Amino acid sequence: MNINQLPDLTRDWSGTLAEGTIYKVENGSFILLNQLPFKSSVTVLLADSIARADVELFLKLADKYHLQTCYAGIFNESGVDGVIFIHDRFDNEYSQELKFLDWKIDAFHAGSLPDTSKTGVILMDMDATCVQCECIDEMAKLAGIGEQVSAVTAMAMKGHMEFQESFRRRVALFNGKSESIMDTVEENLPVMPGFAELVKKAKSYGWKLAIASGGFTRYVTKLKNEFGLDYVIANDIEAVDGVFTGKVLGQIVDSKVKANTLLKLKEQYGVRTSETIAIGDGANDLPMISLAGTGIAIHAKPVVREKAPITINHLNLHAAAAILEASTLLSKIKTY
Repeated sequence: MNINQLPDLTRDWSGTLAEGTIYKVENGSFILLNQLPFKSSVTVLLADSIARADVELFLKLADKYHLQTCYAGIFNESGVDGVIFIHDRFDNEYSQELKFLDWKIDAFHAGSLPDTSKTGVILMDMDATCVQCECIDEMAKLAGIGEQVSAVTAMAMKGHMEFQESFRRRVALFNGKSESIMDTVEENLPVMPGFAELVKKAKSYGWKLAIASGGFTRYVTKLKNEFGLDYVIANDIEAVDGVFTGKVLGQIVDSKVKANTLLKLKEQYGVRTSETIAIGDGANDLPMISLAGTGIAIHAKPVVREKAPITINHLNLHAAAAILEASTLLSKIKTY
């Protein structure tokens, strides 16, 4: 069957391509196979809606890198349409090009995905990952120091300043400001779309969920209590008589602490590296993203997008729930 004979939207392909079967894709033709001949890497396309034209663009790119490709199926998870393709090998250059394509699809190429039948751990950043803001920037706006704090935040997230230094600089700017601004930010904390769905999906597999944040303990604790997370770690800002002193209390949660938190949780729950997922958006998230079996950059700065194995540029955390669903479907597909 030629791809031009398929419906315009991939969500309608199940009526034309039999579910649970494998098709090798060659020169725009879908050739039915009895079993999958290879399973060395995977490409997953994710979007609110995926058109046949999007798949054609992807197939041209795979051909450019001389990848043998099989179509393995479609799915929908948390409102996200997905298409799974399997290849004969992993190609890093192809993976990098997928990340920066100017299209509406979130697509990634990976050597493998986690086994959701086993216990796993998801470790996330908080600011601009689990919530739709940088909490310290929101506090700064209320305190009348928004521009000064945002400038330092931007430098840190781009990797232009060591995180501990940037954090101390930002906290110092709050000296003499009212602690009550934390109440306002906490009451209006904008949870990232898809966060609740990701938590529900992960829990259905018995997975553990945690946050390691360069933000503040008060906010991660709110998320922990509301969503039933298993572990959180963040920073504390000193206040005396309801007024900030501009000092940090205790250890600062930086990139090293985040990476060590992933290792700690992995050991605590007896989880294999392949069943760990780390999600973040900033340069200080890269060490934990690199250590995880599946590292995901979401709405990330270019330097983070380039180095992370998987990037989500358009969707929100619904995409991470969809990746878990793709993992489940992929695990059921057998090779010769």
